Amino acid sequence: MTSVIVVDDNEDIVFSMSELLEMHGIDVVGKGYNGLEGVQLFEKFHPDVVLLDMMMPEYDGLYALRKIRELDPKSIVIIVTGCTPTSLGDELESLNPTKIIFKPVDMNILVETILNESNNSIPFKIQYSFNDDSKSYSCIMTFDQYLNFKQLPVVRECRIVKHGEENNETYKNEMKKALTLAAKNDLSHIQKLSQLI
Repeated sequence: MTSVIVVDDNEDIVFSMSELLEMHGIDVVGKGYNGLEGVQLFEKFHPDVVLLDMMMPEYDGLYALRKIRELDPKSIVIIVTGCTPTSLGDELESLNPTKIIFKPVDMNILVETILNESNNSIPFKIQYSFNDDSKSYSCIMTFDQYLNFKQLPVVRECRIVKHGEENNETYKNEMKKALTLAAKNDLSHIQKLSQLI
């Protein structure tokens, strides 16, 4: 399970973001409300990913990012900010954040970014629908499979529902076969593995 810390001076944002991430199976191991707390949490938990706001009183996101980069230059730090792109400045760019996501945050994009950047291969549940089918389906796949699946021209909508499903090698191999067939517009195998919602 991917571990994260959430650092933002807005307690409501920290709470709601943490709750939503937990619902997606991402383990929120720490919550901080300024840059200093973010650094302390990073030292204590060594999470897979840090979600970090920029504008915070006392110790801001630049302070935290600078200190975290000193502790671990390869750490995954995703900036989640309400700042405009032009107001972020050169110092932020020089500290090389992993990604920058602007508020308001689309949780599905945030979860995808966390999983993509942490290279997590634990299978998780997705929900999706096809272009010519009004029904919704769900199935379990790895993140790489999900990235390939959502690019298929026959898929209308696709989103992550729950992360951290039991690792099942047979199912992963069957899904790989299903994705290969789906790329050729043969949906029979993917439908066999899917559950109608």
